[in-house]
Amino acid sequence: MSTQTSRHSTDLRSAASSVSDLLTRGAIAGLFGGIVFAVANMYYAIGHGKPEVAPFLSISTIFRASDMPTMSPQSVITGLVVHVGLSMLFGMVFAVLVAAWLRTPLMLLAGGIAYGLLLYLVNFQVLGRLFFPWFVNPKGPNQLFELWIHPVTFGLVLVPFFLGMAPALRRTSTEA
Repeated sequence: MSTQTSRHSTDLRSAASSVSDLLTRGAIAGLFGGIVFAVANMYYAIGHGKPEVAPFLSISTIFRASDMPTMSPQSVITGLVVHVGLSMLFGMVFAVLVAAWLRTPLMLLAGGIAYGLLLYLVNFQVLGRLFFPWFVNPKGPNQLFELWIHPVTFGLVLVPFFLGMAPALRRTSTEA
């Protein structure tokens, strides 16, 4: 095996490992952010006379393609599974964005806030209006609360998982 082929093979393994590490970090960050987000939504629901499982009932409407949540144990579990899966996916997407553009702690902070806002806008205002009417129903989730909670308890919670990466990402971008 030639030195160049060996080096190319090592570079590919290193790149695959880096991508894997990045996506794993994103999934874990998303899971953690999703838990914080869910707990905040549960407290909000209780404080407004709704059952603490109300956020999961709302999220279950995505899977069930229904206009209104159904109070059942199955809906709670469905909502929980959908919420965890989406949280991890959204964390992985944020990780890719971090690797592509966010090079400093301040950029990460601004990026986390912007990403949380973007998630709210896309999920509630675009997809909700097109496919998931419960998300924009006046009896559904409180829009002002969701507008605030997405950047604060999801977007900002992602940031610490990527802070240590900023110097390495700066080095990688200057070496390329």
